[in-house]
This record gives sequence, structure tokens and C-alpha cells, in this order.
Amino acid sequence: MAVTNHKLVQQMHQRIKVGDLLGLRKLVPSSAEANTQNRYGWTPLMLAGIAGNTPIIDFLLSAGAAVDAVNNFGESALACAALSGVDRAIQTLLDAGAPIDVRPHGVSLLEYAARGGRYLTTQRHLEVLRKAGAT
Repeated sequence: MAVTNHKLVQQMHQRIKVGDLLGLRKLVPSSAEANTQNRYGWTPLMLAGIAGNTPIIDFLLSAGAAVDAVNNFGESALACAALSGVDRAIQTLLDAGAPIDVRPHGVSLLEYAARGGRYLTTQRHLEVLRKAGAT
């Protein structure tokens, strides 16, 4: 995966942040764009994981986004979704083959997931990860 121009990355980030799937589709015509990384290794799929936006995750996966990519901090799209606590996004990424053995910031996926997330009151995301075999 190659780092691309800052402007494209910024535009994709904005589209993902506001949930603009149609706008994102225009920016991601191929797997090259779907796997664009910024200088820290963040991909659009990771950003969609943080947002917990399952339709955008589905689109990026169908466009060829690498479900196993990790950024410079060891975070994958699955780790990002786990941190946000969005169980539907987590399940979508698991169904797409996201590896559970990632070590974001040097900790286990479950430990990372337990650290944050705006939906932690449900704890459902931890159940989904445990069921998938995360430790």
C-alpha cells in the first residue's frame, strides 16, 4: 500500500466522517484508492471502523480494501471498530476475514476494545470479539 496525496486522504476522511457514501464512491473507483494510506498508515477502512459505519465498511470491502492492513500503531480496521464499540461493524469485519490477532498499541484486541468506545455501556462488542476467539 502506498501513501497517496494528502488532499485525497483528507477528502475521503471527510466523506467517511459524515457518512457520505455517495461522495466516497466517487473518490474510490478502485482498490488502489480503497487502500490509500496516510503517513501514519491509516486507511479508509480503518476510519470507517472508527465511525462504525457498516454501509461504508461494506462498500470499501467490495472495492478491495485490505481487511488485514495495520497502521503504524498496530491498529487494524477491526481494532478501530472494537475501540468504538460498534458490534455490527465488528461483525462485518470479522465476516470479511479480519484477523483477531492484531496488537494495537502493543495490547490484545480485547484489552484495546475495553479501553474506550462510545457504546461501552452495552458491552456487546466485547461479546462479539470473544465469540470470534479474541483474547
